[in-house]
This record gives sequence, C-alpha cells and structure tokens, in this order.
Amino acid sequence: MIKERKKILSSLTAANGIGISFMLSLLAIIFSGCFDLDSSLFNNDKLTSYQLSTAVIPETLRTQVVLTSQGKKIYGYFVKSPNAGEKNVILYNHGNRDHLQFYWDRVELFYKMGFSVFIYDYQGYGMSEGEPSEEAIYSDANAAYNYLRVSQGYGNGQITVYGFSLGGAPATYLASTVFTPKRFILEAAFASASALTQSGTLLDLPGTYFMKGEYNNAERIKNVAAPVLIVHGTDDKFIDMEKNGKILFRNANDPKTFIAVPGADHSEIPSKMGDALYLSTVKNFILN
Repeated sequence: MIKERKKILSSLTAANGIGISFMLSLLAIIFSGCFDLDSSLFNNDKLTSYQLSTAVIPETLRTQVVLTSQGKKIYGYFVKSPNAGEKNVILYNHGNRDHLQFYWDRVELFYKMGFSVFIYDYQGYGMSEGEPSEEAIYSDANAAYNYLRVSQGYGNGQITVYGFSLGGAPATYLASTVFTPKRFILEAAFASASALTQSGTLLDLPGTYFMKGEYNNAERIKNVAAPVLIVHGTDDKFIDMEKNGKILFRNANDPKTFIAVPGADHSEIPSKMGDALYLSTVKNFILN
C-alpha cells in the first residue's frame, strides 16, 4: 500500500494543472479506501416503464422482451425490420449512462439502415432487476444472444454484435467467448479497467485498485474471429482514444478497420460523422 501511495503522489505531481486542494481531496479519498470508479462506470437509472418514440419505428414493429439472467428479470426490445428479405440483426450493447430508452435514437439509426435490432438493459438499468457488475453484464449479454438465437431463430452468421462504451465489454465477451458473429463493432470502447482508470483519473495505477472487475477487452479481442470495426472520437475525454481504441485495434485480428472521428467526444460519433456517413459506414461494413 505504501508503494501504491508513492505512485499516486508521483502521478499527481506530474499531472500539470491539477490544483493542490484537488490533490489533497483526491488523496484523502484514495487513502481512506473509498475511491471506487464502479459508481461512475455504472451510471444506472431505474424506470417503472419505458416511453419510446414512435417517430421512426412504429409500435407494431417492436416487442418488449423479458429475459432471465442470474435469476433476475432483464428487459429489452426487439425491433423487426420491415424488409422481410433482410436476415441481419444487430445485438446492441449500450453505454453506461441511463437505460435503453436513452439509447433509442441509436436503435432508430440501425432501423433506418434496414436492420432488425435487439437492445436490452443490464441488471440494475431501466426496468431490469439486480445490480450491475462485470459478471452480471456478461450473463445479461448471454441471455440477449440466446434470445436472438432461440426465440428469433437467427444464426450466428446473421448477428452483428455492436458495443458502445461500457457495452464494449459484454460485446467483446460475446464475440470472443460465446460465438463468432457476422460482424463485430466497437464504438468508444475501453481497453481494460486499467486503461479506463488512466483515462479518467490521470493516475497510472491498475484498474482493479479502483474497480471491482478487470474488463479486459484488449486481451479478449485477440480471440475475436469476426471482421472488426472500431470507431473512436479523437476528442473523447472519458475514454481516451490512444490508450483504448488504438490498443483494441492493435490487438484485433484481421480483417479490421479503425476510424478516428475528428473532433468527436465520447457520445458524438454519429453527429460528428454526420448521420448519412455514419449510416452508410456501418451498413456497408455489415453487408459487404
């Protein structure tokens, strides 16, 4: 522990622009043993019902789904593309902020591409029961995959796994451990707990010092056999591109593509790319 404290002091001293009062406050929190990034990673809000827009997707084309994960009920929505000849579905693993209702605009973008979509809430998010954890989100992702495979009849070669931010962890788990999807997409994902810690705190410390899980996407992605697309904003202030997106790309197998979106912060990739370019980029990657 003494060595770790010296390491923290050294890191803080090297971090230009950090005030003395901030450093003292941060040190007090860390040395008290209370500093835990899990509370920031899992920024989960509870709902008693979902209020989803019908501006793009008619209510008749979406189905609320209740699954079981670790004995807990988790909720999701399956959106069926009206294109009957299109047997492609996107399994969307959303980010750490809020719930599937917050990410419904992403579902609408995928729907505009002509794809069916399944989005779900992790344990503790939205209407889903339980509490989020690394083990729990992997179980939740597995339940979502099984729903598409068993209840909807999709084959592995028809499923694209997409992970945004926190969703990169369950997405990488599925594509590396559970099955080989048709395509694999990561957007603004972190490489590991350690990389996320360094991105968010300027401290060069193991992520497990702050977080309860390892979330080692950088190691898992080495076992992903599907074609890979990684998209990251150059101005991402939450998950640094160089320490995360570039590491994931370096470890990924061919064929792989990396797109750095100029000026995009963590949640700005579609808007900074422009909806038309974002739509065509993702659609072409999945279909070609």
